[in-house]
Amino acid sequence: MNLSQFRDWLKTVIDSPQWYLNSRGAADRSITLYNTTGAASRMAVGGPSQTGYQVKPVSILVHWGKSATAAEEKAQEVYDALYGQSAVIGGRRAWFHMPQSGPISVGVDSEGIHEFVIETHIYHER
Repeated sequence: MNLSQFRDWLKTVIDSPQWYLNSRGAADRSITLYNTTGAASRMAVGGPSQTGYQVKPVSILVHWGKSATAAEEKAQEVYDALYGQSAVIGGRRAWFHMPQSGPISVGVDSEGIHEFVIETHIYHER
């Protein structure tokens, strides 16, 4: 699974006027997805041919206007869309592990736009 496949799926469940991959753009309301670290790679004792799933760690930045309340609500909407859910992404079954108990506020950017981060580990079929 690649990041754009995850974005394409996420766009079917979350509304955002702008989406970015690995680099935040200039829009006041956007969601940016980043490849990240934090999940151990998976390998069965029998090697790759015996390994049924992999883990893709993703960091989601919700960059959402000058209202702290609206930004937090949008971030919670994204979190809730993933928490305890499964999906078919890129033709493969996937399920989401959320290492934090909710979105994390990272403050405001230089323009006063509120930002929240959501971490997820996507367990998906190989």
